[in-house]
Amino acid sequence: MSKLSTGTYEKYSARYATLTLTDGACALTVTPEKGGMATSFTKDGEEYLWLRDKNFESTDRPRCGIPILFPSCSKPEGGVHIFGGAAYPIEIHGFADLLPWQVAKADDEAIELTLTPNGLTKFCYPFDFKLTMRYTLAGNTANLALTVENTGDKTLPFSVGFHPYFATSALENVTFDITAATCSENAAGEQPAAPAQITLTKVEGAADSTRLLTGVKSPMVFTDAGNGHKVTVAFDEAKFGKAVLWQQSAESFVCMEPWNGWANSVNEAGKHEELAPGAASTFAWSVTIE
Repeated sequence: MSKLSTGTYEKYSARYATLTLTDGACALTVTPEKGGMATSFTKDGEEYLWLRDKNFESTDRPRCGIPILFPSCSKPEGGVHIFGGAAYPIEIHGFADLLPWQVAKADDEAIELTLTPNGLTKFCYPFDFKLTMRYTLAGNTANLALTVENTGDKTLPFSVGFHPYFATSALENVTFDITAATCSENAAGEQPAAPAQITLTKVEGAADSTRLLTGVKSPMVFTDAGNGHKVTVAFDEAKFGKAVLWQQSAESFVCMEPWNGWANSVNEAGKHEELAPGAASTFAWSVTIE
């Protein structure tokens, strides 16, 4: 059974209260103030997540750890969502990863955080909702589940996803074991069939590399021959039919991300989630480290 402890995150100059679940040799740390996200996942003291040096302590988007994406994944066309004929500006990946979350429960069983609307969310997303993020740890497997509840009186449109940053020795040492229907670098237009071996390689002269996948089968796995890490991302295929692989050439991480929408999905009929008033839906997945 896991055990809960509290602490303060001070890796750089910032100070944030943290909650940590430990089970045997593994520990999962969550930082509620930083978008409610997991900020550390270790085995035998070795870190499997990646934190961007100065980004974590700034007010910028937390491009590190495991950000939560809501109410959209990536950035819609023109940087806006259209609701009721009106345009609402939205940041890339929404706002859930930018706001502090409230601690609803923290004990040896689970850490549960909640996020509800405020002035900022209503400015860019005119809906009432409640998000509950639940973290549990069983040995070397962290289970993450986001429940979206429509607390308003009109249909709630959204997409959800997660953006885990996994530490790597070097991209050329990483091998993926992923089965998908399509694989491309751009979500627009007809998507090409995925190759038998999906790869992510640095592009000459480019700052990053991306693979956009549809029809993804669970689990997705990568192994790193340099540091010996193996990471398995398992998920409910009915809730996450898409995935993203991403890296930045100047950094030592790989993102292997379960999504259920693309950049403009919330603006496109039939391509996003919708909840009726009073309804709720849970999007669950897990990370296993070896």
